[in-house]
Amino acid sequence: MASFKNRGSSQPKFYTSIPNSSDDELLLILKKRKQYQPEAAQVAINEAIKRGLIHSEQDLFAEKFQHTAAGYSFFPTIDNERARNKTRKSIARIFLITGAAPIIWGAIKLLEKNFAEGISLIVFGGIWIFAASKQFKQANIKAIYLLAILLIIAVIYVAKIVIELKNPSYMDFLIPSFFTAFFAYGLIFIKRL
Repeated sequence: MASFKNRGSSQPKFYTSIPNSSDDELLLILKKRKQYQPEAAQVAINEAIKRGLIHSEQDLFAEKFQHTAAGYSFFPTIDNERARNKTRKSIARIFLITGAAPIIWGAIKLLEKNFAEGISLIVFGGIWIFAASKQFKQANIKAIYLLAILLIIAVIYVAKIVIELKNPSYMDFLIPSFFTAFFAYGLIFIKRL
């Protein structure tokens, strides 16, 4: 991991950040110590000994301090709570932004004098944005389920449009399929966080 220097100080930042870590964070650093600079790992070891979390460096041979690198996973595991929150917010932000699409499409339908479909799309987009904003603020399982239901409704709506096309091309099927898979993956990933 990178060594960041404090401004105006010749010591790397980990000399102050590691001692300020919680016990759980410190134990996680010890478990993943091979991913850190040797000096940072030593600071973590010294701090753990000082706090009584371990008695000596020999304790690091215990199974609980052996980190096995995870193999490939379709849904990666994120150990750090802060990183999990950032990932959740990033995915929710994508969902928030895409909520504008049905609202714009609904406005176009209203201009075409198709009031029922236009209003339905605008309401749909509003509910989508509401659910995504709930998920953005904090992990919310109900918002995930609401977004999943809305995604199913969106798939049905788009499938209806594609089926009604006179000469659909393979792209007419490929693009909606890609976006469906993309959003389904996002929902499953955010639920697993």
